[in-house]
Amino acid sequence: ERAFHVVDDNKYSLMNSSYKFRKDKLTQLKNTLIKYSSQIQDALEKDFGKSRAETILTEVLPTIGLINYTLNNLKKWMRPTKVGSSLLYLGTKSYISYEAKGNVLILCPWNYPVNLTLAPFITSFAAGNTNIIKPSEFTPHTNKVLRLILTDVFATNEVQFIEGDAEAAKGLLNLAFDHIFFTGSTQVGSYVMRSASKHLASVTLELGGKSPVIVTENCNLEDAAEKIVWGKFLNAGQTCVAPDYLYIHDKVKDQFISLLMLQITKMYGDNPTSSADYCGIINSNHFKRLSSLLENATKLGASIKRVGEHRDNLKFAPTLVTNCDFSMDILQEEIFGPILPVIGYSSLEATCRAISEKDNPLSLYIFSKDKSEVEFVRKFTTSGGLGVNELILHVSHKELPFGGAGKSGIGRYYGQEGFREFSNQRAVLKRNFNAGLSYFYAPYLKSKYKLMTQVIERFNRFL
Repeated sequence: ERAFHVVDDNKYSLMNSSYKFRKDKLTQLKNTLIKYSSQIQDALEKDFGKSRAETILTEVLPTIGLINYTLNNLKKWMRPTKVGSSLLYLGTKSYISYEAKGNVLILCPWNYPVNLTLAPFITSFAAGNTNIIKPSEFTPHTNKVLRLILTDVFATNEVQFIEGDAEAAKGLLNLAFDHIFFTGSTQVGSYVMRSASKHLASVTLELGGKSPVIVTENCNLEDAAEKIVWGKFLNAGQTCVAPDYLYIHDKVKDQFISLLMLQITKMYGDNPTSSADYCGIINSNHFKRLSSLLENATKLGASIKRVGEHRDNLKFAPTLVTNCDFSMDILQEEIFGPILPVIGYSSLEATCRAISEKDNPLSLYIFSKDKSEVEFVRKFTTSGGLGVNELILHVSHKELPFGGAGKSGIGRYYGQEGFREFSNQRAVLKRNFNAGLSYFYAPYLKSKYKLMTQVIERFNRFL
């Protein structure tokens, strides 16, 4: 509670900070992030066996890229946006002022503990907010480096980094923040939203769900297999926008499964769990959960195709599941691991209907050269993001807003949309000279009423 009040007492100084102040701080953050890059790689390797190259690709470079993009555009974002006026507002000037919401709580996940901690913070700080960051307790080594980075750059009245377990997060949620940003499961997201409602705090919820990928017969199968294997088994499948299950046209199903197996071997070798390029599972509980999903699927008749063997160092072998259906846990729960159920289909219409009957996914992907197929999927499904002949890259595109739809999330961030998400868009109207509007004030004489009705009939286009 003490930490919160330190931030709260100073929120207006940061809310009214200059572009130069914010720019200088973000530049320092970028330089410090580069300085600690090697320590970040060490930490993620210790926390869950992530390769150094994958850490650079998915953690360090995207974060630096976001800082650069923010620096290049922040001055423009901070400027008030002028808006036009109709004849009724003659003599006034109107604009939208982007002002910080105030005190922000950022609750972070463990799967990308650098990027998914710093990305919302960068955007929130750029908007002028004070921040409390609560990282996941599952990544202690990474948290130690993040604390060093943040304390090197920011004062305690700008950001505080508070570690702890779920009880610490619950304690923070009891405090009166102006905005809460949460990345994690839909179940916990519901709890965060209920907590925020006690203080009428606005929320950004970046959740998950089961993101499907559709592979039609009208696509480059080799290209699709390569991209799906990369996107699915990156970070050992512990990615919120990774494909959670695959629909493949019956005509090419067997061929495509063979291509997937070939690509897994090509990227990670015959025994991926022995590869330094293949990430581990975050902890033993998640490892057991994944094993339980496979046991349930096998019991109900599914076939398992695994490349290599599991290892006791929390390396879970890349696995395809065929002959599966939606009675199985693996197609009911979000997998969040290196398991990909494969389902054959014959009708794209029926497939889209099946997807639409479930909760909206965070992302949806389709591989097809047929524009009509792509447009059909776009029109008759709903998701936070849509990837066409590509996976995951829409998340790191700075000009695209990232977020979910329905149970996969509320709100958007990255780029200008993120700046606005963390800002109060204040409507400002300034009168420069009196244009006679007071004529329409009470008392409403018959002559005034007659004039008003004439305006409706003849001049409504000017209102």
